[in-house]
Amino acid sequence: MTERSTRRESTLITLGTSGALAAVTLGSWLMVSGTIDTSSLTGASGVPEGDCPSGIQQPVVAERVEVSVYNTTNEPGLAGDVADDLEDRSFRVGEVDNDYLADTGFEGIIRVGERGLRQAYTLQQHLPGTLVDIDGRDDFSVDLILGTDYDGLEDRHDVEISPGRISCSG
Repeated sequence: MTERSTRRESTLITLGTSGALAAVTLGSWLMVSGTIDTSSLTGASGVPEGDCPSGIQQPVVAERVEVSVYNTTNEPGLAGDVADDLEDRSFRVGEVDNDYLADTGFEGIIRVGERGLRQAYTLQQHLPGTLVDIDGRDDFSVDLILGTDYDGLEDRHDVEISPGRISCSG
């Protein structure tokens, strides 16, 4: 072997190793940030509408949670105030409006489709008194419906973003 072919071989090995390491790092980051849905990798099956999943949910970063906020109370501006607080915590806020429910004696309900369970779990860590209600939507969006028992977001320092189970209404 000549010095030239040894150098070429060494360069190819270095480039190949660096490329593989970069691909693994990028893939891991995309999974942790919630960009890539990992539920299919764990063998999790689809969640029937209305059923509460018993599995452990992996949280996503707040920037990956798009939440619309709805006020069912008589307190004017509540949805806007909560939306501002969520934006301060890096959540992406969609629609902010009023909603009408006959029974408003709850802190909050997080409505989500089965694809957005990780996003709902992440939001629920900031609002531990809320319950998750699974509907038929087919995206990652989350709706937060505020009730008369709403008492504010959990203190930032008390929020623990670690894997866990969601609390459901159904």
